[in-house]
Amino acid sequence: MASLFTFGMLLYYWVVLRRHAKEGSILAMLLWCAYVLLGMSGIFLNLTGGIEPVFEASYPATLLLLACVLLSISGFLQFRVGRVAQVLSNIRGQRLIENSLIYSQLFSMVFFLPFAIGSLTGDINENRIFLDEKMEIFRSFGLLNTMAGAAAQLFSSAIIFAFIRLTSKKGEGRSVWRASLLFFSSFSYIVYILAYVGRDGVVYWLMTALMILLVFWPHLESRDRKKVVLAGVFGAAIILIPFVTITISRFFDADQGAGWSLFEYFGAQIHNFSDYSSIDRPLTLGLRSFPMFIGAWCGVFDLNCLSWPAIQDEVFQIYLDQGKVPWVFGTFISDFAGDFGNIGALLLVLVFSTVCAKACSARGSSHAFSVSRLLMILFLCLVPYWGVFYFRFSISNGYIIVNLMFIMMVAILQRITLSPSKQSTG
Repeated sequence: MASLFTFGMLLYYWVVLRRHAKEGSILAMLLWCAYVLLGMSGIFLNLTGGIEPVFEASYPATLLLLACVLLSISGFLQFRVGRVAQVLSNIRGQRLIENSLIYSQLFSMVFFLPFAIGSLTGDINENRIFLDEKMEIFRSFGLLNTMAGAAAQLFSSAIIFAFIRLTSKKGEGRSVWRASLLFFSSFSYIVYILAYVGRDGVVYWLMTALMILLVFWPHLESRDRKKVVLAGVFGAAIILIPFVTITISRFFDADQGAGWSLFEYFGAQIHNFSDYSSIDRPLTLGLRSFPMFIGAWCGVFDLNCLSWPAIQDEVFQIYLDQGKVPWVFGTFISDFAGDFGNIGALLLVLVFSTVCAKACSARGSSHAFSVSRLLMILFLCLVPYWGVFYFRFSISNGYIIVNLMFIMMVAILQRITLSPSKQSTG
C-alpha cells in the first residue's frame, strides 16, 4: 500500500508538479514532500516489520487516500512565492496588528508557563494521563483561560508578520527588533500545549515555521538568511528539550525504544487508513471534526443534536469490537471519512481544493495580493500540511474560529485605515 501511494506521488510530480515547482509553487512542493516522506516511511516500516496491519491491504482505500492528497496539493499549484513581495511594505495598521499579536501571546505565555513547568515536573507520563485536576484549574480561570488559549493559536500569524518585518526594505517597515519580539511571542503555542503535557506544540510550531520560512526565503537578503538559520537551529534545539523529555517519559519502556516510536508515528497512517476502510465505520456526520460548527447549526435551527463527547465511547467501542483501535493516526482524510464516509470525504476535499485554488489564483484585477490573503492561504495550507497526521483543527474548532476572525480583522483594517502613504509602518 505504501509503495502504491508513493508511486502515485512520484508520478504526480513528474506529470503535474514539476513545472509549477520551477515557477515558485513552494506550498504545493512542501505538501508533496511531506506526503512522499509519509509514503517512504510506510515502505520502511513494511520492510522492517515495524507495523502489523489488522486487516488485509485495501488498495481501493489507498487510491482514495492518494486521490484526496493529490487534490489537496493541487489546490496550491497556482501559489507563486514571488507574489509575496506585494505585501512586504506599506501594510495598513501594521503596528496595531503586531502589537495585538505580541501582547496577547506574551500574556498567553505568562498564563500557561507555570502549568507547563508543572507538567515537566515529577512523573511526566502520569501528569499526561491524569489531567482532570489541571483541567478543573484551567476552567476556574474562566475568560482568562479562554483568552490565553485563543491568543496562543495565532502563533503562525506572529511568525508571518515577523518575516514581513525582516524582508521589508529599510525605510519601508524593516525592523529586526519587532521581528524578534514577534518570533519570541509565537512560542506561546508551545507553552500552551506543554501546559497540557503535549508534544504537539513543538512539532506543529517547527512545521509551520519551516513553511513560512520557505515562503519568505527568496525575499530575504543573504546576510539575513544566515542569521535566520542560526537563530532557527538554536531555537529548535531549545524547544526540542521538552519534546524529547516527554517522549522518553512516554516510551522509555517500549520494546524498540522511544526513538522508534517517533518513526512509527510518521509512517503508519497509510496502513491505518486501509484498516479503517475495512471495518464498518459509524458516520459521525461532522461531530468529530467540526463539533463547534455542528453545534452552531443545531442551535440556529433548534435541533436536538448529539455531541461528540456524548457518543465517543459508543463509537470507539464499535471500532474496538471489530479489532481496530480508533485513536491511531490515518491523516486528516481518515477523520473526514469517519465523519462523512469515503465519498463524502472526497467531495469535501474537492470543495477545499477549489477554495484554495481560488485563493491562490492570480487572474483578474480582483485578485490583488494582500496580507490578509496571504494569511488565508497559509492558514488553508495548514489543513493538509498538519493533516499528514490527523485533522488538527478538530475537538473545539477553536483554531479555525480564532484565525478566521483574525484574518477578517486584518482585512477590515486594510480597508478602513488611511492610505498607505499616510500610514506609519515604522
